[in-house]
Parts: sequence; structure tokens; C-alpha cells
Amino acid sequence: MFKELHPSLRNAMYVVLFSFTALVAATFYTIRLTFQHFEPVMDKNYYEIGLNYEKAIENQKELLNQGFQLTTNWDNATLLTQGELELNVSLTQKGKLAKADSMYIVLERNATTKHTSRYDLTPSNLSFTGKIPLKETGTWNLRIISSINGKSFEREGKITVR
Repeated sequence: MFKELHPSLRNAMYVVLFSFTALVAATFYTIRLTFQHFEPVMDKNYYEIGLNYEKAIENQKELLNQGFQLTTNWDNATLLTQGELELNVSLTQKGKLAKADSMYIVLERNATTKHTSRYDLTPSNLSFTGKIPLKETGTWNLRIISSINGKSFEREGKITVR
């Protein structure tokens, strides 16, 4: 192919040709991996959430100013064990139990939707309960979302499963 070139220039041309071929192969391999492990956008309703973002923050601040707070039986646990665990969530207003319309939790990992799960909690007196399956170890983001008189009240935190 490069027989008429000087040997040093011939070797340089082979290095350039090999590098270009490796670059093209790596590009196609990356594209293949992208399509095999594709994950959609974190939230399918991101546009509507963005439109209502200011209103959601306003509602959250208003409910916090009214003294609302969410407490769980997991609050003092540093490590949770793998398996199905009971979660009890109470809504309080200025230290007294308050009534919520509905409540659910969302368990998710950072930057991926692969293991995101939603669990609706069932009302029990003035609190909400549910069995939450903790299938994998590691750190999880836990979001508790409560509906109070048509307004959404949310608490976020992290749990560690071993």
C-alpha cells in the first residue's frame, strides 16, 4: 500500500491508518452500547412539571409555614435491611397529627430511572402505612409525597440498605 514511501513515513502512515480505524470502531461500539442500554428521560411529564414549578414551591413553602411536617418510623434508622419493610408515615401540623388526602413514596437512584418505584401508602387512622420491598443494597433517594387539601407536600431524604 505504501511501498514507495520512505520506511519512517510508511510506519507513520500505518499508525495513522490504524488510529483512524480504531476511532471509527470505538465510535460504532459506543453507539451500539447507547442503544442497548438506553434509558428515557427521568420524568415523562417534565414539561408540565416545569410549568408548575413556581406554584409547587409556593405550595411547599405555604404548607411549611403552616407547620406541616412528615415523620416516619425510618427517621432514626441509619441502615435498613434488605427485604420487605413496614413504613409508617405521619403528617403533623404544629406537633399535632393532621389528616392528609393521600400519600405515596418514590424510591429512586441518582441519574437513572432503571430502579425507580412508586408505592402508594394506605391510610390507617391519621397515618399512612405500606410494605416497601427493598430489593437492592446501597443508597436510595426516598421521596414522600402527600396531598393536603389539593396541594402537594413533599419530603426528600436518603436511605441506606444493607
